[in-house]
Formats: sequence, structure tokens, C-alpha cells
Amino acid sequence: MARYKVFENPANNYREKVKEGFNWVVLLFGPFWYLFNGMVGKGLAWTFVAVLAAAFTVGIGGLVVWVIAGFIANGEKEKKYLQQGWRFIGYDDQLSS
Repeated sequence: MARYKVFENPANNYREKVKEGFNWVVLLFGPFWYLFNGMVGKGLAWTFVAVLAAAFTVGIGGLVVWVIAGFIANGEKEKKYLQQGWRFIGYDDQLSS
């Protein structure tokens, strides 16, 4: 079962969950996930690296880049929330009990 970290915006108490572990959406849709989550620069950087890797490895390197991004993406989203002043308030299974 997936475990989620919960972050809260101190300005309006809005909460967002970030899944721990691998992000399948990044593997399948790559830069679109980054764009949707407001990380345009990171999305463009990952795309650039994937295109370079794919050009030199007949496409396989591009896939490898997005697999690596899938492992890193959720951590980048957590960092973004913390840099914007959001608070980490716990895990979803701890908060619901």
C-alpha cells in the first residue's frame, strides 16, 4: 500500500499529499508532470537530458533518464513545498487515526 507525506500550506491550511517511492506518472508522461506541478525548469532540464541520452543510445538512454526521474520526482515536489513555506505535518496513515 502506498504511503503519503502530508504537507500543509500555513496561509490557508490547505493540505497536499506526496506519495513516497516511484512516480509512475513521470515515467509515462515525463515533462508534463513537471509542468503540471509548477516545475517548468526541472521539466525542461529532464527533457533536455533525455533527448541527449536518447540521441546517443538509439532511444534507450531516454527511457533510462525518465526511470531515474521517476525515482527522484516526488522528492523534488517535497522540496518545492518546503521551499515555499509549507509544513510537513506527518504521514496520511498517522493523521487519519
